[in-house]
Amino acid sequence: MDKYRSIAEKIYDIASGSLPRAGYEVIDVEYQKEKSGNVLRVFIDKKGTITVEDCERVANLLGSAIDASLLIHFPYTLEVSSPGLTRELKRKDEYTRFIGRDIRIITRRPVSNKVVLEGTLRGMSEQDVLIDDGGIEVSIPYDIIKKANLMF
Repeated sequence: MDKYRSIAEKIYDIASGSLPRAGYEVIDVEYQKEKSGNVLRVFIDKKGTITVEDCERVANLLGSAIDASLLIHFPYTLEVSSPGLTRELKRKDEYTRFIGRDIRIITRRPVSNKVVLEGTLRGMSEQDVLIDDGGIEVSIPYDIIKKANLMF
């Protein structure tokens, strides 16, 4: 595992421990080197709409905690935002949270002769994501999902 991913995972743990008390859920954390320097992106959600004020509040809460953790030893830019309307689903619990929403799933191997499937999310069984593809229920093994996004 590279150092950027390792730091992102540790920051995710810090954020997941502190932000729920303030009413926020951590969706994802990315940390990477870009042309402008090192960028730490934290994606958050809450009941209702994420506002600019929410992002600013979380940036202030997290900035202090990250600096105190001494995980990052060089300059970085902290960006806090909402995952957006076409958010990527990254955890199993999100497949039940967004039941009824339209979804696009890309798989590592074909399911029903397709690697790109679109339909209405119906939830999860033991190890499969269930979607309604034009009236046909399709069961997609969770472990072969390469990427899944809500559709708007």
